[in-house]
Amino acid sequence: MTQLALHGGAPAVSAPLPAPWPHLSGPARKRIDALLDAADLSDYALGPSIAEFERTVADYHDVPHVLGASSGTAALHMAFYAVGIEPGDEVLVPSYSFHATVAPLFLLSAVPVLCDVDPVTGNIDLADAESRITGRTKAVVVTHMWGHPVDLDGLTALAARHGLRVVEDGSHAHGARYRGRRVGAFSDAAVFSLGARKMVSGGTGGVLLTSRREVYERALMPGHCHERAQLVLPPEDSAVGYGANYHLSPLTAVVCTEQYRDLDARIEVKTQVLEGLSRRLDGVPGLRPPTTADDVTRGGWYGYKALYEPDELGLSLDRFIEALRAEGLSVDRPSNRPLHRLNMFTSRRLEPSYYRPGTERPVYRAGELPGAEAYYEACLSFPAPYLHEPCDDLLDQYAEGILKVVKHRDTLR
Repeated sequence: MTQLALHGGAPAVSAPLPAPWPHLSGPARKRIDALLDAADLSDYALGPSIAEFERTVADYHDVPHVLGASSGTAALHMAFYAVGIEPGDEVLVPSYSFHATVAPLFLLSAVPVLCDVDPVTGNIDLADAESRITGRTKAVVVTHMWGHPVDLDGLTALAARHGLRVVEDGSHAHGARYRGRRVGAFSDAAVFSLGARKMVSGGTGGVLLTSRREVYERALMPGHCHERAQLVLPPEDSAVGYGANYHLSPLTAVVCTEQYRDLDARIEVKTQVLEGLSRRLDGVPGLRPPTTADDVTRGGWYGYKALYEPDELGLSLDRFIEALRAEGLSVDRPSNRPLHRLNMFTSRRLEPSYYRPGTERPVYRAGELPGAEAYYEACLSFPAPYLHEPCDDLLDQYAEGILKVVKHRDTLR
């Protein structure tokens, strides 16, 4: 608790971050080598690597139909098309989500209608979403932000009241559970990304899940080659599809198959690590650890976001972050802002490229979705992609650095 590093003192954190996820296991390396030796680098139909991967995902989530894709964004495009989204249809979307959750709707000339979110979890505010339903509303897509499942009972009831299709974006929530059941099985179609730092990651890739045979069949049409589509569809529907090249790489498939085998064990370890971080933050003035509802689990915890209360310390979040980073903590604001503050939703610059003439599209202003703005402004992001293995010494130093800044906050004002 000596002088702040920002003012010339020694930083509190000296321990290095663990190696970031993803790791490539020994079995996965052997399988990659075997594919390289066989020059088996692409699969337009349904070869053994893709078939095994899709069976593995289907068994894990207890759903009958799974379809690999080149990315989570591609899988969302397939999902929106498969549930029947057409030009001019409105789709309810949470304003706090990665832009890929909404971008495929532009490819279908559909109209995304942004909804507010819960300022505690960042998940969609179902009451606000219901207030935005019109005669053109066709579906709702939800993101289980940072692994915390949406209120799926409430979502299912809302969809039933209004006859809406439901798409789950589970890219943050591999292995997360709602009332004991894994997310991804509550909707007409669900999507998981297999890219970047996701809990199941082959570098890039995505996967679509559904319990509805007709959704699975339609999902083949936008982006899968005729070699795959003709295994399921009649010739008139499988000849050329709609031109997108969305098939999954066998390399991604074998890596992700191996990661599904130990996913629950890895989730258990990561949960222990991040719950340990929460215990260290509990009671620290100005910080609130992430809240997890009693009837859900966060699965892979794609991100760890504490909520900052500036009034308690008399410091802006940016000033607090500056001091923490000087102490050696790898913390920052979240990289993604609320969607309604991005240019694509504050202007008409996308028209007429994506919207048919006469189609009204909402344009949003600052303050219009206060829950999303409050959540973003309060979020303090910790390096969850690195916290996949026990690192008590590092977390102890993080706690020391935070308490050091809190103690000397008067010198930062």
